[in-house]
Amino acid sequence: MNGPPRSLRSLPPEGASQSLGAALRDWRLARVVGVVMLAFAGATAAQSMMPAQREALNAAERWLVPVDSERYGDAWTMAAESFKTQVPRQTFRDGIAKIRKDYGKVVSRSGEKMAFKGEVPAPDQPDAQTKPGTEVAILFETKFAGNKSAQEEVTMVLEKDGIWRTAGYYIK
Repeated sequence: MNGPPRSLRSLPPEGASQSLGAALRDWRLARVVGVVMLAFAGATAAQSMMPAQREALNAAERWLVPVDSERYGDAWTMAAESFKTQVPRQTFRDGIAKIRKDYGKVVSRSGEKMAFKGEVPAPDQPDAQTKPGTEVAILFETKFAGNKSAQEEVTMVLEKDGIWRTAGYYIK
């Protein structure tokens, strides 16, 4: 993050001035409160994960196995049809090999955050079915050899055959 975020709440009233020290102190306090709230939200989310989220997370972890093993052709084969029509096999293999070589071997990975994109299944109806086309974005915190770390975002889509497949991958 490049300095404190700017929002209407962080700006002093018109005509008033605020010292940089006071603005940074306010920003640090807000950041600490935000981290504490995220920690509680994360603990609650882990306990109340919907079946569709669990299935998507499991599928994402399975897809990452060939990626981590540098079997990029296998990872492309396992991807969603929408992904394969947008990214040719050779383009994917060359691109991901170039990106991942800078990181090295995976030491650890944990699914930290997850969110539905689009229509969300009703959590109060246990028998409600997730519809094909539903997407779940999963953010992983990943540590690589040599003390490198990154965030990986894997977007999963439920396809018409009822299988969760990878529709997108981004690492930063």
